[in-house]
Amino acid sequence: MASRFAWLWLAFALVAGTVQAQAAPAVPDQSGLARLVWSTMVTLDNANRTGNYDVLQQLGTPQFQKANTPKALAGVFAPLRNRRVDVGRAILITPTYYIEPALDSVGDLRLRGAFEYRPSAIRFDVIYRNVGGGWRIHAISVAEMDADAPR
Repeated sequence: MASRFAWLWLAFALVAGTVQAQAAPAVPDQSGLARLVWSTMVTLDNANRTGNYDVLQQLGTPQFQKANTPKALAGVFAPLRNRRVDVGRAILITPTYYIEPALDSVGDLRLRGAFEYRPSAIRFDVIYRNVGGGWRIHAISVAEMDADAPR
């Protein structure tokens, strides 16, 4: 009986450790951060080019998906789409972060910065939430701005 209790305790400890590890994600390294932003920009660029925002919506958290239909996302990003901003060119350079990438009090990862092209930069502010062990979009803002505009 004691060995069965010890085995159950070990199983509980392993499960608890796994839950705790999932609850406290770490900030990805520089390569991981760049991949997150690049993949988001390419997804947005594809959505703008095709007019289909389904994939962008599906890459979001459940809360993001509920709050942002593909039609609503099309409206939000209409200025970029109508001006034919090439958001996909973001993959050609390393992002510059205006604030240090960090986790907030609930564990969300905020990446705010730009792809510094001249004369216009592609600025982004994206909040990612860890869902099931992977980062998903929780909030997103992307705009083309004069590279010298205040950050």
